[in-house]
Amino acid sequence: MGSGRLLVMRVAVDAVAAGSGLLPGAGPLRHTTVNLVTALADLAPRSTWHVFCPAFAVLDELSGRPNVPIHPLRAAVRNRPIRILYQQTAYAHALRRVRPDVTLHTVNIAPVAGPRPHVVMLRSLQCFTHPHQFHWLRRRYLQSAIRRSLLGADLVVAGSSASAAAATRLLDLDPTRLRVIPHGLAPDIASALDKPLPERQTQRPYLLAVSTLYGHKNYPRLLQAFASIRRRNAIPHELHIAGADADLTAADLRRMAEDLGVGDAVKLLGPVPHDRIGPLYQQADALVYVSLAETFGHPPLEAMACGCPVIASNTTSLPEITGDAAELVDPTDVQAIASAIERVVTQPRRRAALVARGRQRARDFTWARTAERLLAVLEEVAR
Repeated sequence: MGSGRLLVMRVAVDAVAAGSGLLPGAGPLRHTTVNLVTALADLAPRSTWHVFCPAFAVLDELSGRPNVPIHPLRAAVRNRPIRILYQQTAYAHALRRVRPDVTLHTVNIAPVAGPRPHVVMLRSLQCFTHPHQFHWLRRRYLQSAIRRSLLGADLVVAGSSASAAAATRLLDLDPTRLRVIPHGLAPDIASALDKPLPERQTQRPYLLAVSTLYGHKNYPRLLQAFASIRRRNAIPHELHIAGADADLTAADLRRMAEDLGVGDAVKLLGPVPHDRIGPLYQQADALVYVSLAETFGHPPLEAMACGCPVIASNTTSLPEITGDAAELVDPTDVQAIASAIERVVTQPRRRAALVARGRQRARDFTWARTAERLLAVLEEVAR
């Protein structure tokens, strides 16, 4: 399918389930949704892409595109129980009013009475793989809603083969109804690939960790590994953590760091808007991303594009995304994490090889390529 293909469809793009995840700095949902819709609208300019989002997190970046009407919904409030009630009742009628040929649900869940046919994008399975992170009521809702939505979708799109396999295993999802379509690299980050690496501007070297502070992101083990290195005076680095509070908070991590004796060397940056994350990668000596569960994994991809060596888990989707361009490690082994960090930051040749391979690997992930494959899925379902 080329860029000149003239498709004419009316597509409803459901971003309401993302909720507060669409707020700046809250994670990848906002910029991935914006970049995906932008690429789809460019690829199929004669189609109309009706984007539904909460009024408290309007996707203003899409404003001004004639084929992308935005529908901010005031009833989709920040209060999660009320938003869920709306999403599963009146919201279905809002979607139906645009008479879509196909509906794209961008985050796991489709309303029970929503329009058909529809495609659901699988974005997380943590309520199944790490259920203890969720309040019991939210866990039961998510498990029920995600299972029903994925099993009831005309097709399901997963960002990695690992997440597709997990959905098949956990939910008994028919693999013939799954399509694996990797995500793309944000254009503002991708632009770094065509520029020389900047010179260091920080006085003190640092390691970087980027993600919302969910339990499955494995921050306690990262802090333990960092503390063990610092106790041996093996590296002079600080550890900078960028991410909004979740079931863990910045206060929790601060207490852990202090208890481990590295409170003065751990900097908690809070949520960082995506348009400001690039320089953090570029000035870091390594991104350490030892998550226990990922359906895709944007920070390692972004770090590779920015010339930042990556230390990542050897589980779930991360080996699939990083290929041979990262130092892969068992995320449950604190000493292995510490050894990997020390190896990367103290061996210049190893570091340089990871940077070169990472920048090359990152070129494989573009939103244009993602949109091309997803457009074929939407057309297939619409027929």
